[in-house]
Amino acid sequence: MARREAVELKVRRSNHWTQVYAEAQGRDVSHLGYTEARLQVGKNASVRMATIGGVGTEKTHRRRGLAQEVLARALEEIRRDGFTAAGLYTSRSIVAHRLYRRFGFVDVWRRRPAFKIINHPLMARRALASLVTESAELQSRRLHISLKLDPPSPIHLRIEGNELCVLSRAPRQIDLLLTMSDMTFMRLCHREIGLEQARTAKLVRCTGDSSTYELLKRALCGRRDPIDEE
Repeated sequence: MARREAVELKVRRSNHWTQVYAEAQGRDVSHLGYTEARLQVGKNASVRMATIGGVGTEKTHRRRGLAQEVLARALEEIRRDGFTAAGLYTSRSIVAHRLYRRFGFVDVWRRRPAFKIINHPLMARRALASLVTESAELQSRRLHISLKLDPPSPIHLRIEGNELCVLSRAPRQIDLLLTMSDMTFMRLCHREIGLEQARTAKLVRCTGDSSTYELLKRALCGRRDPIDEE
C-alpha cells in the first residue's frame, strides 16, 4: 500500500469566513469554510450558529480520510470560536452524508437534512425561556421540566417567575418529562409542528402533571406569528 503524502491541517481567516483545509505539497487538497449566522429558537431567542459550506476534496486525494480530518478540526475551531450550533445543507444521497452523521449531525428538516446542535442545554434554555416570558400562566407557577433529547442526557429546567435555569441534576419532583428527538425539538421551536400534534404522532413522549403539559401546550399554540429573522 502506498504511503499517504504528508498533509498539514491549516486554518485561514478572512473577512467573515474561516476556512479549514488540508495542505499537501503546498496545495489545498481538502477544505471547508464556515461563517456566522443566527438560528432563531423562539420569538425572542436565538443562538450563534456556524454555517458550513464550500466542502470539497480533490479527486486525486479522496478516500484518504482527509475530509474527516478537516471536519474534525473545523468543529474544534467552531467550539473554540464560541458557537452554540453548526449546520449545513446537504443531500441524504451523497456519500458525505454518512460522514456527517458519524460526527453527530442530525436530520432536522427535509429541505435541510444535516444539522448539528453543539450545546443542547443552552439551546433548550433559550427556547423555553422565550416561552416563559410570553406566558403569564407559566410565570405564575414554579415548575420543573425535564427535556430528553436523543442522544444527550436529560436537561432539567426550573421555571420560576419569568426566569428559567438549567439544573445540574434532576430535582426530587419533576412536574413534566418530555422525550423527543433533536429534529422534533427544533420543529417545535420553529413552530413547524404543535406539541399536541407531535404527541399524537408519537414524536413526543410525555409523562407527569397534565396541567403543566396544558400550560406548555397553550404557550406553544399562542406563538403562531412568523419567526423574526435576524
